[in-house]
Amino acid sequence: MDDANANGAAGDKLLNPLHKGAKFVKIKPSKKYPRTYKLDKNNDFLTYSPSKKKASDSRRTCFARKDSYNNVNINDIKEVRTGKSTDTFKAAKVKGTHSAQCFSLVIGNNNDTVDLVATSDAVALQWVTGIRHLKKQSKHIDVKANRDKWIREFFQKADRNNDGCIDFEEVCKLLKQMNLKIDKRHVRKCFQEADTQKSRKHTGEMVDNELDAEEFVRFYSLITRRDEITALFYKYSGDDDYWEAEEFLTFMQTEQRRKELHGKWAEAVIGKYEPNPECQANQVLSLDGFNLFMMGPNGMLMNPYHDKIYQDMNQPLSHYFIASSHNTYLLEDQLKGPSSTEAYIRALQLGCRCVELDCWDGSDGDPIIYHGHTLTSKIKFRAAIEAIDAYAFATSDYPLIVSLENHCSVDQQQLMAAHMKDIFGDKLYTDPVTADMKALPSPEQLKGKILVKMGGFGKPRGKKLKADSNDDGDVSDEDEAADIEAEEVKKESKKKEKQKLDKDLSDLVVLCKSVSFKNFQHSKSTYSFYEMSSFGESKANELSKEQGKQYVDHNKWQLSRTYPGGMRTNSSNYNPVPFWNAGCQIVALNYQTAADEMDINLGKFKQNGNCGYILKPSFMRKESASFDPERPGKIKQRLSIKIISGQQLPKPPGSKEIIDPYVKVSVYGVPADCKDAKTRIIDDNGFNPNWNETKVFDIHVPELCIVRFMVRDYDKTSANDFIGQYTLPLSSMQQGYHHVPLLSKTGDSMGPATLFVKISITEPSKK
Repeated sequence: MDDANANGAAGDKLLNPLHKGAKFVKIKPSKKYPRTYKLDKNNDFLTYSPSKKKASDSRRTCFARKDSYNNVNINDIKEVRTGKSTDTFKAAKVKGTHSAQCFSLVIGNNNDTVDLVATSDAVALQWVTGIRHLKKQSKHIDVKANRDKWIREFFQKADRNNDGCIDFEEVCKLLKQMNLKIDKRHVRKCFQEADTQKSRKHTGEMVDNELDAEEFVRFYSLITRRDEITALFYKYSGDDDYWEAEEFLTFMQTEQRRKELHGKWAEAVIGKYEPNPECQANQVLSLDGFNLFMMGPNGMLMNPYHDKIYQDMNQPLSHYFIASSHNTYLLEDQLKGPSSTEAYIRALQLGCRCVELDCWDGSDGDPIIYHGHTLTSKIKFRAAIEAIDAYAFATSDYPLIVSLENHCSVDQQQLMAAHMKDIFGDKLYTDPVTADMKALPSPEQLKGKILVKMGGFGKPRGKKLKADSNDDGDVSDEDEAADIEAEEVKKESKKKEKQKLDKDLSDLVVLCKSVSFKNFQHSKSTYSFYEMSSFGESKANELSKEQGKQYVDHNKWQLSRTYPGGMRTNSSNYNPVPFWNAGCQIVALNYQTAADEMDINLGKFKQNGNCGYILKPSFMRKESASFDPERPGKIKQRLSIKIISGQQLPKPPGSKEIIDPYVKVSVYGVPADCKDAKTRIIDDNGFNPNWNETKVFDIHVPELCIVRFMVRDYDKTSANDFIGQYTLPLSSMQQGYHHVPLLSKTGDSMGPATLFVKISITEPSKK
């Protein structure tokens, strides 16, 4: 048996128990439900049914696919976590079961969980192993297989009675749910063309006017055939209906501006995407193959090479923008919401490289984390450190900064140091600064290391620390609670005057020593490269507007951290762009709040392999360079975006009406580059709206530009509903014809929902 067959047989053996199904107990914080899960025949879903049937079960099962907590799409599973480690398991306090019987499916960017208890340790191990095998396989699925998977998802939605086929009326209902308003005669024509297999394999009977799953895939391809793609294909195909490698290359070099490509590349791509064996044998690309290619990485707007590390990672740490979180432990608001270790896990999985811990004395002698002087819930410091350790390098190998806001007594500071040494171990960076060091080490040099950031170094270690008006908090790095509870902070300040900094804890702080900021001249003459300052939102805004050039120069050699103002008690975020424009590296945001600001943040850090580090432009790094974001100079580029069409735009949650979509394009950067543009509204068409509108933007500083596409549903009587968005750096945009894959509010993929655009970046016309 060859390796491929051996691997296939091994995979089948792993999946057999999942196909047969198993009984579980599904855990909720206050309830438990008996459930039976099994893997569907196409390995796409874990399907759900209640273990004990009730009168209403048939109706509930019918609609189960709409609920990702019941039927689970394998592609939506981000992680399989063993044991009783999730918040749900902790809240439910599951007793009488081994930890080895328990596992959780972590779903989507919000880290929603399906928490299950198996009947035995062995069954749990079978399912964990099988699902992890499926996840590993899914990373290597080709575009056609991926497309067919989500087409079968639509089929499952239409097949309400689960008999493996759907009739014409069921198809029409499904098309309406999919936002398609189309003439029934055209639907009937495509339906009949796809209905090639009159007998059903599962019964052998002759059945007309029904489609099975494979026929529905064909029907879907017919009904979604796109005129704009077809026209583009035939523009280069000559008199025939296929592309030879040379014609394919001409398209890529002319329309897509990919001058570096060659014939062997075109032949390799044809071999990968062409579904017709005869065309593949003759090394030609059909329209179907071109459609698949345009839905692959090269057909997406984001440059696929930027999905990997492509920047120089050997510059000093101060030369990079660093993805950063504020009050990371919070899941909701800043006043009374829950704190959770899950918040650290989620931020780290999203690529965050600086997390924050607000540390206070625990009543049992063990330090805790919560938002001081508020009603937010508390978690153990050790539990947070364990979660951080487990996920510190799950998404990125580059250094993680652990920012401590320290309010603890010396005894509990000693415990903090002990916990970090015990759990982080060799990952902790504790190498002393040497006399020959003139700048911070690079991300490459610090790979796999955890840096501790903390204040409290205004006086020799072990001495009393004084909190004054010019201090950022020093023992407490940033005293945001001052905006919330002034009297409590006064009491805290008195306490600080008697508070000491523990030597064991301070020894862990080497490269990120927090110091108070007075002015840029004072920092340059007084501080070293391994010291850094934190700036509240209002102070950072003031400096970036009034002293932008000096702020940029300051951030060439020293790290700066900005954080949201204390009045943002609902965990809203500021716009991070002005602070990046000033060269601030650690621009901390509330990662739990899905809104425009987090879209911009996550969009910016998509580049460079989502590693959480982005090399600043050279004019923000070179000592001799001068840059003021408020005075950017001449226009350098002209960005032209032709918004051609949309594909399968979903309805807002709970809506039954077909949407009236429009697209808003926003450019963020230096003030001179910030601009919005909107398309017209398309009535009653979320399935394949066509705009064919061009928007032009003059760009002064392309290196700092971020472009955001947002689709909304127009409503005359109420606020326009959010449909989807996609944000990315201008420098990561491919030119030519590309798809924009839309994301949900929480940053999750919206499957087939895309925009089709043409991008052109040129020098501005000389007048």
